[in-house]
Amino acid sequence: MTDRTIHVLSEHLANQIAAGEVVQRPESAVKEIVENAIDAGATSITVVVREAGKQLIHVIDNGSGMSKEDLELSIIRHATSKISSEDDLHAIQTLGFRGEAMASIAAIADVEVRTRRATDDVGWTLLSRPSSAVEIHGSSLDEGTQVLVRNLFYNVPARRKFLKSDLTEFRHISETMQRVALARPDVRFVFYDDQALVFDLRPADLRRRISDVLSLDATRSLVSVESAEGGFSISGFVGLPHVARQSRSGQFLFLNRRPIVSRSLAHAVASAYEHLLDAGQHPVFVLHLSVDPRRIDVNVHPQKQEVKFDDERQIYLLVQQAVTKVLSQANVIPSFLGDVPLASRPLQSLPSKSDGTSFIVNRFTGEILGPPSQHQGSPFLPPREPVFSSTMQQAYGQLFARREEQETSGVLQAGGQFIVTTSVEGLVVVDQRSAHERVIYERVLKRTEQDSLGQSLLFAVTVRLGPTRGALLREYAEEFSDLGFRLDVMIDGSVHVQAVPSDVRPGSEESALDEILQALEASGSLPKERRKEGVASIYAARQAVRRGDKLTSEEAAALVRDLFACAVPHVTPRGDATYIILTFEELAQRCK
Repeated sequence: MTDRTIHVLSEHLANQIAAGEVVQRPESAVKEIVENAIDAGATSITVVVREAGKQLIHVIDNGSGMSKEDLELSIIRHATSKISSEDDLHAIQTLGFRGEAMASIAAIADVEVRTRRATDDVGWTLLSRPSSAVEIHGSSLDEGTQVLVRNLFYNVPARRKFLKSDLTEFRHISETMQRVALARPDVRFVFYDDQALVFDLRPADLRRRISDVLSLDATRSLVSVESAEGGFSISGFVGLPHVARQSRSGQFLFLNRRPIVSRSLAHAVASAYEHLLDAGQHPVFVLHLSVDPRRIDVNVHPQKQEVKFDDERQIYLLVQQAVTKVLSQANVIPSFLGDVPLASRPLQSLPSKSDGTSFIVNRFTGEILGPPSQHQGSPFLPPREPVFSSTMQQAYGQLFARREEQETSGVLQAGGQFIVTTSVEGLVVVDQRSAHERVIYERVLKRTEQDSLGQSLLFAVTVRLGPTRGALLREYAEEFSDLGFRLDVMIDGSVHVQAVPSDVRPGSEESALDEILQALEASGSLPKERRKEGVASIYAARQAVRRGDKLTSEEAAALVRDLFACAVPHVTPRGDATYIILTFEELAQRCK
């Protein structure tokens, strides 16, 4: 018997555990292999996925290729051609540098690598299976490298079980392909979903690449940003306010051509739009930052997306001032607003995630000061509907018992957003937008199969959403059908709109679809059992009349009647009040 309870894990088991940090889903494997292809000098990269990468990931590049000796080392952990000393680690200029990616992938999948250098007459093929000896043999190959990853996570069933649906996983891969395409507009990227071509992006300038990837009219929607100061430089494009989105899906930051995530720098851009966008809107931007690699640390996390700067304040102010300047020159920001000093509000709340967690940012320095303890849920998933007890229902019925009097009494639209009427208790002040949101929400949930057929369009409308949103639309196809949309979604993200719900105004079919998808992107994946009410809530919020919209007396009266015919009339699906009551007693007290 031994007293030892600590033991050294086998190399195979240790590799499987370590792989979980680098390869979290098929998208992670695609990202790492494509980054290796870029580091190899490839000017053309083709990616093919099957079953959202679970069955097959095939990446083909025309890069420099590998010798037989390098190929043997390519799947060994911490074997890399990109750094050789501690000094190299402090001046990283390549995308992959840890020597972990291929070893991690080989630990959880069958891997085949085919490669040939331009100077070699013959190429080499490597075959690797977890827990089996590696095989290498000569092959007749084109110049460059091909990596085939089959049956990802097949030997880690717990990890495979927690992968999302094929549509969700494909959407993640598509988002990564968009990021790398925007990071390197000089490289051709071809992307296939099995045999269907998703996109073929040929080398172009950044403006054209943005237009192709984000489906924007770049000439009318983007303004160029160019600035440099203190060793930092910034270039790229920011969107005009009219192309702002309901989610952050149109925001891309790159540092030395590396995609990064920075709440601080994203806030620096957003602060330039401070007086230009409504609450819940987010600017579109694609910005490339350049700096001496020795002034940053990219070795923060295995995903290599988080970066530390040696001077966070300087880069924050450079980004903020550069964006503010171009918006002013485009006559978007009035001069009297552009000169408002930061000292008026040096600290500002900064939402960081779709779960509502917020941070405080110092607008002078860009420093993230930390999250408060309060935690809020997603604003896009409606709370569970309140249940009226019999006593509550009786009291509510008494409040509006004089239905004939209420229907014949007049209504008044006041302040461009309120409807005022009376009840037996006093004056009822209805928020027209919130009331309409509740009415549409309940109407959608009560629709029968016949009602949800929607109104057919005389001529089908074609909308180009891009592959990521196209995948999101396919994922929520049943919910959109229940709303009344009849859609044909192509693999490249093009959508033929055949019919729309009756609430959608003619000519707004594209914007209605786009806004719902933006909100879904911001909310993240909704639980399956709450998708219908979640999508209905988003749809109702987007289709409700706006505050400031003029209603006729008949429309206002109809809205009030519809509201108080609802099962839960006093709140929106998101929990906001739809009306308040000023009792006659309260009014009498105030008039004394």
